[in-house]
This record gives sequence, structure tokens and C-alpha cells, in this order.
Amino acid sequence: MQIKEAIIGQFGKLQNRNISFEPGINVIYGENEAGKTTLHDFLLGMFFGMEKGRGRGTLNSMYQKHEPWHAPSYYSGAVRFLVDGKPFYLERNFYYKDKKDILKNEADGEELSVAYGDLAMLLGGIDKETFGNTYDIPQTGAVTGKELADILAEYLSNAAEGGGANIQVQRAKAALAARKRELTQEVKTIHERKNEDIRQLIVEKDLLERDSRGLHANIADAEREIDQLKRVRVEEIGEKRKRLSEQERHQTVRMERQDAAPERTGAEKAGKSEWEKEQPDRMAGIGLCASALLVNTAVHHVTSYPSRLFFILQAVFFAGMILCGLYVGISHVIEKAKKEAYLSAQKNEMKAVTQETYADAGLRQAERMLLSLKESLSEKETRRYNIMQDLEAAKQPGGQEKELLEDIRALELAAAEIDRLAKEYYEDSLDGLGSAVSKWMSQLTAGKYDHAIVKEDGKLLILADGKEILPEALSHGTLEQIYLAFRLAVGEIVTKEEPMPVIFDEAFGMYDEKRLMQTLRALDCQIRKEQGRQILIFTCQKREMELLEQSGITYHKIVLE
Repeated sequence: MQIKEAIIGQFGKLQNRNISFEPGINVIYGENEAGKTTLHDFLLGMFFGMEKGRGRGTLNSMYQKHEPWHAPSYYSGAVRFLVDGKPFYLERNFYYKDKKDILKNEADGEELSVAYGDLAMLLGGIDKETFGNTYDIPQTGAVTGKELADILAEYLSNAAEGGGANIQVQRAKAALAARKRELTQEVKTIHERKNEDIRQLIVEKDLLERDSRGLHANIADAEREIDQLKRVRVEEIGEKRKRLSEQERHQTVRMERQDAAPERTGAEKAGKSEWEKEQPDRMAGIGLCASALLVNTAVHHVTSYPSRLFFILQAVFFAGMILCGLYVGISHVIEKAKKEAYLSAQKNEMKAVTQETYADAGLRQAERMLLSLKESLSEKETRRYNIMQDLEAAKQPGGQEKELLEDIRALELAAAEIDRLAKEYYEDSLDGLGSAVSKWMSQLTAGKYDHAIVKEDGKLLILADGKEILPEALSHGTLEQIYLAFRLAVGEIVTKEEPMPVIFDEAFGMYDEKRLMQTLRALDCQIRKEQGRQILIFTCQKREMELLEQSGITYHKIVLE
């Protein structure tokens, strides 16, 4: 990518400015407070965006730092740039209440979308952080060998295969670990709730078992009491039956004695005869009536009574006979009713013996109590069975817990896969990265150090005179050159799709003239190899321009006042 023009509306101290850039080396010169950092931040904001942010920590943010206090709604700008030789126009309004992005291809007028990733695609997928760690080079200052090793290890783990560095391995693993902790805490919360539920179920189960043991004991006592009452009942029935048998025997004897007594009355004899010989006595009654009728007829023929008197006498006689027959019949019915009543009384008395025993209050109450105890025991056993089922279910992972455990397992697999891919990338890219660092290191040090080895643990070793030397063993100036060589090498790897401009922001403050001269020559050599490659050097000193002129290196000068 090559920046053609910066069109600044309102951005910090730069207002209504148009600044043009050229391929190759561009030196942006200005004294302190002239706006070099503002222009640098403007370019970053245009290509990678800028948010207002919230909280006290954002008071010194890029947005707050450059926001025009007198006209915040005009916080805007635009850039023109080339990608693969095609011209593009990008315009942004940074004001957080009226954010707006316009991106279009000026060659054919096609409207593109920043929100949908068209700008990121034009930049080769590189983001602000990756650019800041590669081609946006600040003043290095004192970079120790340990810091260089740490940076190298970070780049080795963060660079993506195929030239991208968007996969931040350590951060990805940290994010996975953080998510795993969240899910683990959720599982722990579920376990705590589950354990509390299990504890309550166990308490309830113990209480039910205790109550069941008590009910079993009470049921045993009730059954023993019922058995005792039943034995008493059998004894009572035997005693009462014995008494009734005795009474019946005495009654029979008494009746036999009455039948045998000579002083029985005619009514008793008639009753007895009717009781014992029902049919013959009826015939005797009929015969008596018939004999009386014959006697009466004979008397009527023999005597010479008048007919009226005869019929009167005959009516009286028949009436007496009828009354006599009614008496005999009624006596028979009465005696028969007495007999049936006696037999029924005997039967009812025997039945009453059994009924009275079963109706015994103690036995009935004991049986009701036993039934109630068994029903209560059945309820508690059913509840205990259900609790045992609930306990078994509670010990098994529920649906939500299974999902969380599956997610945790997936996170663990993802972390393991990241480690595997990172290891594979180490193995595949170590040689390439070592070659790139060696190339830049050789150019920056004029061939003094031309071979670097990148170890699997991220350590960088320098070969000198056949020996492996740790970077921290070298001079401070050489260490800074190696640091620069490393950044440029990683930049080449992560920006293969679309080489980005290299920005030096007061990066050579600690360089002596010899090292600076060699660095500028190395950059110019790279520019000649890559047509259209762009270098932006922000400086408050004139020596970069002087050394460029001494070396005959062409550059484009931009002065900020």
C-alpha cells in the first residue's frame, strides 16, 4: 500500500491541511510541537479507526488528545492511497455522535464498506496492533536482550501461517482460559446447588427411614395387640356359646317336664297337642264339629221341637262349635309363634355373640390403627423410593451441566489445537524468519553480523566467528539494529499480501551517524528492490536529511510548522 495524500479537516493542531506523499523515503520534518505526532496519529486513525472510549483512562487517548474542542462535529479527514496500483479514497468523521465512513474505488467509482471489512481486506488483513508491532517503529530507546527475546517469542506465537499476524495466540489462549474459568465457575455453582439439594434429600431420606423404623415397630406392636384381642375374642365366643348351650339344655328339660305333668290344663294339652301333632288335632276338631251336627239333626227328627226353636238352638250350637274351633286354631297359632320366637331368639342370641365380639371397641380401634400405620408406612416408603431416584438423578450431570462440560472440553481442545498449530508454525517458520532477520541484520550492520538463528523457545542467537552469541552480549547500538532487523523481518512475513508503509517515529534518536547512514542505505536498497515501497520518517532533526543527501538517496521532504 502507498499513501498518496492526507486531507485533514479538523484533527488536533492540524486543520484544513493537504499533505502529499511520494513513493520511497518521505521525511516529515518539524520542530517539537509542530504536529508530527498529530500527523502520525491521523494516518493511524484513518486506516485503523479511532474510538472515543469511556472513563478516566481515556482522558489521554488518541481521540481525546486530538479532538477539536471548538468544533467537535468537524473532527474528520480523508486519505487517498494505492493498493495494487488502484486508487482508493477513504473519508472518516471521527465525531462519536456522527460517525461516518466512506470508502470507494476512484478508478471505477465502486462504493465499498468499511463496516463489512472491505478496508481490512485492502490492507491485507493487518490490524492496528499488528502494524504497531511491525512497521510502526517508535524510538527504540534501551532495548535489552531479554526484551528482544520476549518480543521474538511473542511474534513467533502470534504470527499466523500464510503471512497474517491476526491470530494472537497468547491472547487467544488467555481468552479461552478466561472463558473456561467462567464455565468452570458456572459448573461449580451448579455443583453447589446440586450438593445442597442432595444434602436436603439425604436429610429427608434419613428422617423417612427413621420414621419407617418407628412405624415398623408400631405395626409389630399393633399386630401383637390384635392377635391378643383375637385370642380373647375366641375365648369370649367359647364362653358365651357354652352359656347358651346350657340355657338351651335347661329350656328343653323344662319343656319336657311341662309335657309330662298331669296337672296340665286343657288349653296347655291342646297347645301341646297342636305343637307336637298339628295335623291329627285339626282332624279331631273337624270330627267334633261333624258329630255335633249329626246329633243335632237326629234330635230334630226324634223330638217334636218347633222348627223356629230348633233353628235357634241349632244356631247357638253352631256358634259354640265355631267359637270352640276358633279357640283351638288361635291357640295353635299362638303356640307356633312362641316356638318360632324361641328358636329365632336362640339363633339371634348366637349371632349376637359373634357380632358383639367383632364389634369389640379395642379390637376395632386396633385394626383401624394398624391400617393407618400401614398406609403411613406405604406413603413414606413411596416417598423414600422417589428420593432415592432423585438422589441418583442428582448425582448425574444435568442438561445444562453437560452442555457446560462439553463447552469446557471444547475450550480445552481448542487450546490444545492452538498449541499444536503454534508448535507446527514454529517448526515451519523458524528457518524463514531466521533468514529474514539475517538478511536485514546483514544490511543494517554492513555485513558484520549476517547470520541469525531463531530457536524454538523464541531465543535469537547471532553467529559470529563460528560462535553463537546472545544478543544481550552485543553493544547497545548493535542490539537496536538487531531489534530493527527483527521488526522489519516480521513485517515482511505478516504483510506479504499487501506491503505496508514503514513508519519511523523519532526511531533514530539513539543511532550514531555511522549506524544511521547504514540504516538509510539498507532502506533505500529495499525500496529499489520493491518498487512503490514507502518509508515515512518523522524527525525533529535535520541529520537524516543531511545523511540522505550525502548518500545521494532521493527523498521527499514534508515540513510541518
